[in-house]
Amino acid sequence: MPAKRTSPKLSSVDLNLLLALDALVREGNVTAAGRRIGLSQPAMSHALSRLREVLGDPLLVREGRVMRLTSLAERLAPRVQRLIGEIDATLLGHQAFEPETATRTFRIATNDYCSAVLMPPLLARVRRLAPGVELELHAHKGRAPAAELARGELDLAVGTFLESESALERQVLLRETFACLVRRGHPRAKGKLSVQDYAALDHVLITAPDYGAGVVDFALAEQGLRRRVVARTPHFLVAPALVAATDAVVTLPSRLARFSAGPGLRSFAPPLPLPPFDVHVLWHSAASKDAASLWLREQVLAVARALPASH
Repeated sequence: MPAKRTSPKLSSVDLNLLLALDALVREGNVTAAGRRIGLSQPAMSHALSRLREVLGDPLLVREGRVMRLTSLAERLAPRVQRLIGEIDATLLGHQAFEPETATRTFRIATNDYCSAVLMPPLLARVRRLAPGVELELHAHKGRAPAAELARGELDLAVGTFLESESALERQVLLRETFACLVRRGHPRAKGKLSVQDYAALDHVLITAPDYGAGVVDFALAEQGLRRRVVARTPHFLVAPALVAATDAVVTLPSRLARFSAGPGLRSFAPPLPLPPFDVHVLWHSAASKDAASLWLREQVLAVARALPASH
């Protein structure tokens, strides 16, 4: 009976083979791949043989006068590139970060408000300065994700965090005010609203499940007024759609109101004073001097500074 082929263990694999595999799938040629990573043609051929043995796939096959990547090699290519970027960032990223040649993924926890306002210009800036870098956004609402930042599962958190652990550092990105949105043609919101008229409207509240009253409720209570909340949603970007289809009003961050306002919606200032709030970027203190993390924070701050002022 033929001998049973045993699967290789990671501990038996020389991780330099990752560099060889990356060069091979990028170049599609043994000699050119060797030049790319500083190996002779025989050494590169040996690396290809070892990769074929480990992966159980030829990776490169000859078609006429040219070499072609196998389907497995094509599938592995982007994953290998990301892996090399992550290894480089983990072992060397604290020393230096060269955006023009970097290949890594930055993970940012944020809510849909900050995603809508900050992330499009951030992505455009990153694509221009660091074309090999990817952004991975993680949905987050609530307390600062201290454990994920400490473990390196996240690079940054962006949002409004009233409390955070001492191991986290923060910087104010922007100060935000509030605006109201109603559908155009709203029968009770055609002119300037009094506080009493505003309180009498149906309201949409943006809040996480099990959260209590919002900023508007506290401000109304100071004037002896209450409002009726007809819908609650944890999603900032859902709220404008809810008021566009009803006679409800939503009070939300001014920059988001500007972002969401379309031909079917009208924006106006709340008829009562509401305290502004700050949007922060958070990172773990262990990453304070990390070159890659510092570069990312600088890009986030630059984007925030370029935003139009809140009204």
